[in-house]
Amino acid sequence: MNASALIARLGPPRPAEPRDRHAAPEPVPVDWDAVEGWLGLGLPADYRELASAHGPLDIGGLLRLHVPCVQGERFDYGDWLWETHRWCRISSRQATPYEPPPFHPEPGGLLAWGETREGHFLFWDTGTSDDPGRWPVVVYDGKAARGGSAPWRNWGMPLAEAVPALLRTGLPLPGGRMLGPLPPTVCRPAVLAGARPWTPPEPAPRAAAGPAAGCSPGTADRRG
Repeated sequence: MNASALIARLGPPRPAEPRDRHAAPEPVPVDWDAVEGWLGLGLPADYRELASAHGPLDIGGLLRLHVPCVQGERFDYGDWLWETHRWCRISSRQATPYEPPPFHPEPGGLLAWGETREGHFLFWDTGTSDDPGRWPVVVYDGKAARGGSAPWRNWGMPLAEAVPALLRTGLPLPGGRMLGPLPPTVCRPAVLAGARPWTPPEPAPRAAAGPAAGCSPGTADRRG
């Protein structure tokens, strides 16, 4: 399924607030040239099309697709990337002997694009192809890591195929559980109801740091 077909299937998102139920939320404008320049790589066209049409989105009441935006002190796209990469690297070390993969901005590293309300994080594997449209989605399951199982699973398909599969049949998680199937509903996350365009900071994105005392994912308090 291409991005246009996925957008048509999902339909316009519901507003975050019930009182605004008659007005579909406007997508947050994204300066893709600036974002990709800051990242140092292009992003998949299906993601850019979906984000430009609707983003940010809650899909099926469980999956959150993040886009470059900012919401006061609650969410900053650049901070979310860094915190997510750092947290997944640190927490996945609990699942020895499974070594954490590289994370962006390391060459070919994983690049986060979403998360679930159950604590899974979704990435692209940027090292598989020079064509971003062919980057497969990789999922991280912290519960599997805490149980000593391999916490990573490559779904072997790009975002525009993975999301319909999550709606249709669900996809396997590390450890044998399933994510989905999800209902084909979309809404604006309540925590991002007033999201504004994000301006990339200087300098370039930081590499994910090693373990530190008292570290935490830093994203749970941003979920709606």
